[in-house]
Amino acid sequence: MGLAFTWLAVLGLAAATGWFMHSKTFSDAGGFASAAQVMLSSHWRHTYADPWLQAGPLEMLVCLLGTILGVTARGVPVMLNALGALAILTVATPALGRRWREVALVGVGAIALGIVSDMWDWGHPSELFIALLWLLAAQAARRERMLLAGCILGLSAGFETWGLLGAPVLFLLPQLRRTSGAGALALFVAAAFYAPFALGGDFHMFHLHWAVVGGVPAYLFGEGTTFSWAMRLGEAVIVVGFGSTLALGLRRSRAGVWIVPALTSISRLLLDPFATATTGIPRSSCC
Repeated sequence: MGLAFTWLAVLGLAAATGWFMHSKTFSDAGGFASAAQVMLSSHWRHTYADPWLQAGPLEMLVCLLGTILGVTARGVPVMLNALGALAILTVATPALGRRWREVALVGVGAIALGIVSDMWDWGHPSELFIALLWLLAAQAARRERMLLAGCILGLSAGFETWGLLGAPVLFLLPQLRRTSGAGALALFVAAAFYAPFALGGDFHMFHLHWAVVGGVPAYLFGEGTTFSWAMRLGEAVIVVGFGSTLALGLRRSRAGVWIVPALTSISRLLLDPFATATTGIPRSSCC
């Protein structure tokens, strides 16, 4: 009874943030939902014709689902925030042994910190969903379930390509040979999401350049500097290198399941330019 009430309360609070506290500024969720409609149409080959679109197929589908279930413009933030809370509860409940107090703390904490409301305000469900999938992949690796860990990590890239930066969690597997196998599987799953569009001939995702507006890149290169995909690869090397070193050191620790995904995510955020697109349709937030 306590757990059921906790779920209802957290979902209700999440929906309320969408109704009463939704941002009036532009959210990328609308653009992603529109892209999902193209993806599901006979014109799917042109889904990634505009370099602005950096969302993966799964992120676009989540935004489209929120748009459909929300019905009205005011209802979309409600549904997106509720979907975010539902994802958190689904992962947290079994991870915390179905203890309703701990589940409530995680759910309410995510709402209080704005993690849930970012589903609409920023319009990038990937930020939440990838973090949750990294945690699940880390748990699978800790339990020595190589195939599951690799599949989950690859699935995270279906939200946005940077999901592959969670590769360090695979070093929680007991043998480097198994880490390599899981990594290869993750790359295969990730490629499966984008290969049809790339082979379709109208794929321009990697043509995007960002304008640096914050983070460590702003201190290194200056605000307004162009941030390219080549620089993104450099960022990826640093993040994965840091996270992998951390994972190797925590392989025998139970805390590694939580620490490795968390600190890998934080390092990514520190190195992100918090950018706006300079190519394609102007948007208010980075992609």
